[in-house]
Amino acid sequence: MYLFKIILAVGILLFASVTHADLPLTVDDLLADKNRFKLDTDLSYYNHHRSSVATQGFEMVDLGQGRTLYMPSIGESNANTDSLIAGLGVRYGVSDKLEMGVKTNAIYRNARHQNGAELSKSSNTHLNDISLSAQYQFTKNHAKLPDMIGFGELSLYDNTQGLKSKSGTSALVGFTTYTVNDPIVLSLTGTYQYQANRQTNVGTRVELGDTATLNGSVGFAVNPDITLTGGVGVRHKWADKNELGKFENRSTQTTLNLGFAYALTARSNLTANVRMPISGDGGSTLSVGLTTKLGALPPPLSQKYRQTKSDTAD
Repeated sequence: MYLFKIILAVGILLFASVTHADLPLTVDDLLADKNRFKLDTDLSYYNHHRSSVATQGFEMVDLGQGRTLYMPSIGESNANTDSLIAGLGVRYGVSDKLEMGVKTNAIYRNARHQNGAELSKSSNTHLNDISLSAQYQFTKNHAKLPDMIGFGELSLYDNTQGLKSKSGTSALVGFTTYTVNDPIVLSLTGTYQYQANRQTNVGTRVELGDTATLNGSVGFAVNPDITLTGGVGVRHKWADKNELGKFENRSTQTTLNLGFAYALTARSNLTANVRMPISGDGGSTLSVGLTTKLGALPPPLSQKYRQTKSDTAD
């Protein structure tokens, strides 16, 4: 059961760090440009520490007259886990409002365990998942409605440790709504992730809990090249179940999110984000990402604006 908790925590943090969760330097550049590609690369460091009470065996209690009673011997169990999560994705602008993409994540995990006086450690590296993504701009510069983007992801391949590899294991839908009051950008992102039933490596059935999140953030443009962001998030995960019923209760967690974005060139943006738990059980994640426009650069935003005004006039 402890292994499943670690797996779930890493999986949820993976989805929390996808591209759409962090607004880039300019909200006019959220989607890939029409007929052009964007390359997303990122590296996340995740640290998690858990302490719990565990059974160390049984003690025999002599009640006299030949009667004995067995009681569990309770001791403290500790585990500290470091994980490096490398992500690679490509997005393509199908139109001015729609983009499609594919991405993958690989994980290196190193864990140290202490169960009473017993010490152990383990490490592994594996390809974790491949998913198909889409984003669509519903409203932009609308006279009455706020700007809004909808997005979705579908798992094409999932190789979560401890579970049998499978396709179509999860689906995520969400939205980001934002408003700009230069130099401030206010945004709100909500997601819901569905999890299909899975089988463990030993053949037992596991029903992982679905997850819902809501994240609000404030972005401040320090200058044309640097943007700072900060916000808070709430995540709710429904209970995990197996063939015998629930083996983990539903849980809620709040997090503090801090970010930094820097325009390296007209082609590339660098981002750094840290997510720390405010309440609830969980670890901290530090992510560094690079978004690069591939091929010929699109026209500048000023030229796009003039072209849009000209088309409207015609």
